[in-house]
Amino acid sequence: MELLIEIQPLENHVRRFETWHLTIGLKMAGKTMKRTLLLMMAVASLEACTMSGSPIDGHRYEAALDKARDDASIDCVGQVACDAMWQRTREFVTQHSATNIIRANKTAIETAEPHESGVLYLWASRTLMDNGIGSSTIRVKGLCRGMYTTDGNPAWMYVTCAELITHAEREFRQFSAGADPGKDAVPE
Repeated sequence: MELLIEIQPLENHVRRFETWHLTIGLKMAGKTMKRTLLLMMAVASLEACTMSGSPIDGHRYEAALDKARDDASIDCVGQVACDAMWQRTREFVTQHSATNIIRANKTAIETAEPHESGVLYLWASRTLMDNGIGSSTIRVKGLCRGMYTTDGNPAWMYVTCAELITHAEREFRQFSAGADPGKDAVPE
């Protein structure tokens, strides 16, 4: 197989900008190799699109996510109050997660990972404090498939996921306190 690549200027120039024409020729029989090459070029260009993210947006969304994670952590005092708060947490997870609960006990609530990207699912944890009266810290964590690449950088669904997670985690504090988490309950 021989791959020939020629780069030639086009005859017609548009004002002061020079336009270049890229010709890729294959010296090979059949259309299969041409289709394969075209597919490889399309995948490479899509990958390049997913890798180019704005670092400014990433920092802004990460700061919002950190604040929302703080809002999604609640301390409760006493066994009875914490049990009631844990039950409210389970209701919140059930109402706000796109998937069903797959595991729930006294210290964890987990929902299944969705098959689609850009879909919110929630987990919750309950950490007992060593104060002898049954106090706990309850946390809700929003998760979203397609938010990060395998190396930890923002992926193609990052913005959508960050907005879903931020909204849900901010809403948790109002929900657990018994407030009506309507449209105006979460400041943007």
